[in-house]
Amino acid sequence: MNNDRRHARQFQNTYPSYYPGKKIKTVTFIVTHQCNLRCSYCYEGHKSDKKMSLETAKRCVDLLFAEDAKNSELVNDTEANGLIIEFIGGEPFLEIDLIDQTMEYFLTQAIELNHRWKTRYMINISTNGTLGDDPRVQQFMRKYAGRLSIGVTIDGDKAAHDACRVDCNGCGSYDKAIKMFREVAGPDGKRTTKYTIAPGNIGLFASSVRHLVLEEGVDTLNCNCVYEEGWTPEHARELYRQLKEVSDMVQESGTDTYISILDWEAGNHLPDTETQNWCGGDGRMLAFDVDGTVLPCMRYSPISIANQPVYRIGDVDCGIGTREDDAQRLADLRSITRQSQSEQRCLDCPINQGCAWCTAYNYERTGTPNQRVTYICDMHKARVLAQCYHHNKLHLLHRSHEPKKINIPMEWALEIISSEEWEMLLELERQCFDEA
Repeated sequence: MNNDRRHARQFQNTYPSYYPGKKIKTVTFIVTHQCNLRCSYCYEGHKSDKKMSLETAKRCVDLLFAEDAKNSELVNDTEANGLIIEFIGGEPFLEIDLIDQTMEYFLTQAIELNHRWKTRYMINISTNGTLGDDPRVQQFMRKYAGRLSIGVTIDGDKAAHDACRVDCNGCGSYDKAIKMFREVAGPDGKRTTKYTIAPGNIGLFASSVRHLVLEEGVDTLNCNCVYEEGWTPEHARELYRQLKEVSDMVQESGTDTYISILDWEAGNHLPDTETQNWCGGDGRMLAFDVDGTVLPCMRYSPISIANQPVYRIGDVDCGIGTREDDAQRLADLRSITRQSQSEQRCLDCPINQGCAWCTAYNYERTGTPNQRVTYICDMHKARVLAQCYHHNKLHLLHRSHEPKKINIPMEWALEIISSEEWEMLLELERQCFDEA
């Protein structure tokens, strides 16, 4: 949801016709199941040569307008007052011609219908950045300048990026990706990227952040640990060390870059009244797969999930939620709450705020989106410890910065850090709160 909120803010700041109280909906077109990279941590483990045809893309566009015309539950003037049209793969720029033709058809229809979306739209493309030199890609970027947000994933410096993000021959992709990244600042001139922390690159995180922030001028760095199985207690110890080093770098350099994993909000206890599911893949988003199947989000596509039946909520033939089974899946998604899917230990956890999960990955691993997978538990604990270090150190440097109470139990902390380190964190906390 972080990217959705960021793009929504860009939308709101760019178009004064946005109405307060109404929402912007992200609609994803999965234009291909193929990619020219084979990133080690990629959740799309079932790539193929399947791709969306122009006919299917047009029918997806038609379905959006039809759903809005009948004021459907998911697409209406309130829920989709504006659209973020997202193209993704695989690697979406492999199908740049289709993307261009789809947008031309969308705008033609919007203008003919005199629809609000003719002005209330943005385009978002998530890319690995290796096809930025394609003349067709360059032309598309010029054509939609001001309406287009391109997210190029850069996993830090060359060593960190190439450790995971390799092509089909095992060669790194950094040189091509960084070139495109430098060309595609956001509509406000800001630079944003996403760093995915995985077992294969965790030891390079701090040096990567230093590179991205101090050398590449990144303003917003969204970063998270992968949700998939494979984390160990030693990874949690390493994450704490890496985040502490990042915190020291932030303080020494004076940068105001937003680094999401050090956000102040995480690490508190959520009250029972907080029921919302973390993830938007519970019916709040929409995705069209290559064959016109409608999914709750792109993560439910067979490119990602092969061990479960397709979790569809509609298609371009029937519409959304008209078949009995599609309607039931929508109802099941709507019933998901934080409480319904979580074990009691998660609800009782004193630091459960900010602990994230993926609803589609829940479905992949358990057969239902309503059963939470918790492989990142230790990583969240390490993150919270590092946040306490970060914000309390910042408070002692700048008294206007809000300090942070340590809510994590000592026995949890000592599984990740030494007793000496724990005492250091407690002393920092005392210095921050005793002064009051």
